[in-house]
Amino acid sequence: MAAAVPKLGLEMSIASTAFGECPRLAREAEDRGYASIWVPEVSGPDAFVTLATIAQATTKADLATGIVPIQIRTPGAMAMGFITLNELSGGRAIAGLGVSSPIIVERWHGAAYAKPVTAMRECVTIMRQLFTEGRGKFEGKVYRSDFRLGFQSKYPPPRIYLAALNPPMLRLAGEIADGVLLNYSPPEAIPPMIAEVRAGAEKAGRTLSDIDISIYLRMCITEDEKAAVMSFKRELATYAFVDQYNAMFERYGLQDEFAEVRRLWREGKRDDAPNALSDSSARRLAAFGPPAAGRKFIESFRAVGVSHPVIFPIGPGKSLMQHFKATVEAVIGA
Repeated sequence: MAAAVPKLGLEMSIASTAFGECPRLAREAEDRGYASIWVPEVSGPDAFVTLATIAQATTKADLATGIVPIQIRTPGAMAMGFITLNELSGGRAIAGLGVSSPIIVERWHGAAYAKPVTAMRECVTIMRQLFTEGRGKFEGKVYRSDFRLGFQSKYPPPRIYLAALNPPMLRLAGEIADGVLLNYSPPEAIPPMIAEVRAGAEKAGRTLSDIDISIYLRMCITEDEKAAVMSFKRELATYAFVDQYNAMFERYGLQDEFAEVRRLWREGKRDDAPNALSDSSARRLAAFGPPAAGRKFIESFRAVGVSHPVIFPIGPGKSLMQHFKATVEAVIGA
């Protein structure tokens, strides 16, 4: 049997600043061999609408939300969105789901952030019912559903990937999902995370080979590494107040740096807070520099079991498009 062709995905946060360019950029990435396109949803463009425009410009690449919070839409509303995207794209939709954080769910959207692992299990159960049967009939601890779809895609149902940082969600991904999306993790942290996914899979009578192991790999191919590292530390510092990320960062030995970020932030020294994160910590979690640095970073994750690296181009805001294009070009085929 021939070996599977290594997959390489592309994250398109660029949509927040260049929405109109997304279809063209996605088509160019697909032409260069990128196997999947991922569109996030935080406070910028709607992920479903953005992916719908990309679906019309591409023919082969999988189209994934990366990630939509499950609490800000009902399972039925999400199922309708993903089935529609699946139809538009000819069966290429991936439902990338996450539980986000209390700040985004409760403060921004006024929704309830309750029992995140239970909520994810129930949400996926309802969505699977709707994808396969067209009927979601469920009574759970977080969700209730008695909903019949009036539309079904003629293609195989969308695949479901779970964003997972910590053991309970990693195990759930292994148990019920088609894939898992990891984030902000160094290569040496991946084997224990995959072990949790494997444990969940085995509990459900599955094997690890049933789950696609994907991860966002932030990188900036640039000659100005200092500016790129500083820009990344400013981004990373914003996660110091997200409990799920802090639990993960503590496993990586970064708790003291993030505690200092929080201290400086609370004292009003917000410009100084990112400096509490060391350059070496930033370089554990992202790649900066020439093309060889990006390609080596990708290889280090493939070597520890990642089957689907997803390139996440980063860089200073004023030059993000420039760095996006340079990064996409530099790691083609890696």
